[in-house]
Parts: sequence; C-alpha cells; structure tokens
Amino acid sequence: MKVSRHLFLPFLLLSALLTGCSNEPSPPDVSDLPVDLTVLRFDRALASLDTSRLTEEVRELDTHFGSFTDAFFTHLVPVRRGDFSPAEGERVLRAYLSYPLTARVDSTVLAHFPPGADGGAGTQVQGLADEFARGLQYYRYYVPEAPVPDTLVTFDTHFELAAFLYGDGQIAAGLDFFLGPDFNYTQVNPEEPIFSQYLRQSYTPEHFAGKLLRVVVEDRFPPPRTGRLLDYLIYEGKKLYLLELLQPETPEDVVYEVTEEQMEWLRGNETPIYAYLQREDLLYTTDVSKIQKYTRPAPYTPGMPAESPGGAVNYLGRQIVAAYLAAHPDTSISDLMAIADGQEILSGARYKPR
Repeated sequence: MKVSRHLFLPFLLLSALLTGCSNEPSPPDVSDLPVDLTVLRFDRALASLDTSRLTEEVRELDTHFGSFTDAFFTHLVPVRRGDFSPAEGERVLRAYLSYPLTARVDSTVLAHFPPGADGGAGTQVQGLADEFARGLQYYRYYVPEAPVPDTLVTFDTHFELAAFLYGDGQIAAGLDFFLGPDFNYTQVNPEEPIFSQYLRQSYTPEHFAGKLLRVVVEDRFPPPRTGRLLDYLIYEGKKLYLLELLQPETPEDVVYEVTEEQMEWLRGNETPIYAYLQREDLLYTTDVSKIQKYTRPAPYTPGMPAESPGGAVNYLGRQIVAAYLAAHPDTSISDLMAIADGQEILSGARYKPR
C-alpha cells in the first residue's frame, strides 16, 4: 500500500522547532584515551611494483605489510587461490597490474591522495586517519572492553570494498571508494549497482571515518541472524546511535549516509513512519525479503515518498533506542548492544513518536 506524501509533510515544521530547541550534551573528553594508529600505503607500493621481478617484489610486500598482503591476494585480487600455482598467480597479478582500469584507478587515487615526500601516508590520508583515530578514542570510551585497530592499510582495486578488517583486528580502507563527486563512477560501468546514486553519494572523504567505524562496530556487534523487522530496525538504530557518539562533530546526514534533504525528511516524519509500519502490520514480520527491503540501502523506502531515503525505518529504530536510554540512563552502550530482543527495547522505551 502506497502512503500519500501529504501524510508525511505536516511534521517538518514541528521537527525543525524541536531540533532547534534541543540541548545536546557535550561529547566526553577522550584525550586520555590515546589511539596509536600506524598508516601504511599498500596502494602506492603495489602500483610501483617492478613487474620484471614480481616474485621478489611480492615477497617484500609480505615483509612490509604482513598479513594484509595475503588477505589482499587471496580475496581482492585472488592470485593466491588454492587452484593457482605460484607461476599462474604471478601471471594473473601481472595481467591485473597491466589492465587499463588498474592504471586509471591508481592514477586517480594518487591525484586525490598523494603520499608524503618520504613515501609516508601523505597529508590527505593522514588527515582521514586522524579523524578515524578520533572516532576510535570515543569507541574506547563507550566500549572500553573492545579492542581497536592499531594499523590502517590503504589500498585500491577495481572498486571491491570500502573497508574491511583483517589479521588480528587490523583495518584496511579502499581509497577508490572515497574519490568524491569529481570522479564519475558511472563512467567505469553505468550498469554496476554499487555506482547507483544512493550509494555513491557517500563515496567521499567526509565519509571515510564513518565507513571504517561502521566496520569496527559491526564486527563487535554483528546483526541478528534471524528475527522480526522490529529486531533488525532496533539493531540498526543501536548502530546509528553509537556511530553518532563516535562522530560527535560530524553532520548527521554524513553519519546516516543520506543527503541533507533526506535527513530533514527523517526528522520530520518519525510519526508517519511508525504509523505506516503499524498500519501495514510490518513490525513483527519475519519475512526476510521484507526485512531487507525496509532496512537495506535503496533509492527510497518502499511505501514511502520518493523523498525518503532507503532504510528510513532504521531512523525510527534510532529514536526508539534514544528513548530507551533516556528511560534507563544507567545502561551502558555494551549492555544496550547486548539486548537482542527488539521488543524489550521498544517496551522499555515507553516510546512515543514525535
């Protein structure tokens, strides 16, 4: 059932007034929680390989980058597949390095993120790493028992992954996912779903820290394997709430990976979103396809106006979580994340949508 957009619009002014009157507490002082983050530029090392002596060059990569090299060559550029001999793997790597798209991505990444004069991280990458490290300081404050990465490796491929954990909890970032609006991703392949507008709007340096922090949070607090839509939207709400805490100076639209206009739409339509889920009897559905449809990224949320972002119900989850914490102020973030039953949080929140 399609919901009329007129149901959603009257709440915009009220939301703006409520937002303008809010008095958010200052973020905690985390200066005494140092995070030592070493930044390694695998992208530059790979691009500068001497293909006439690949065996020796790759061995040097193994020495310098440790387990990341094996992860990269096993999963991203799979030259170490079990069915490849060393000679076959070397031929595949040579072909990858000489492929035109590889050279194009490498040159674009280099232009956006040049290394330092000494071959180090470079000003741009170091700035992004510092922002991520700041988020890790807040992470240590709110989840003190959780380990944090001490190594950040940057790489680029043919747009495989924006970030992932490897080895003993270290993290890697694909710089090809942070080139910003100046790079036309659709020219690479206009049919590729990962280059859709609703996804590529977050392929900017401003989203770097947030995307990496999402990976850290999701690894520590994975999503439910089964459950109702309520359980999933509460999980996503908990994650959004924590990501806000980890990025207190970052605009909400960047944290939520939506546009400013979509963020305003969310703020103004909390009540209609909740009413829609109740009217369509969706909160307690266990239909996996429906759960994915309503919680995953998309151009807009099904059944809601085109102005809505995909996953609009996750914002509702965030609001329910905020209400729960207001009603239970002694609940730690770790304790909150451990509550798997969305109904427990909804009931404990005494939630009333605004």
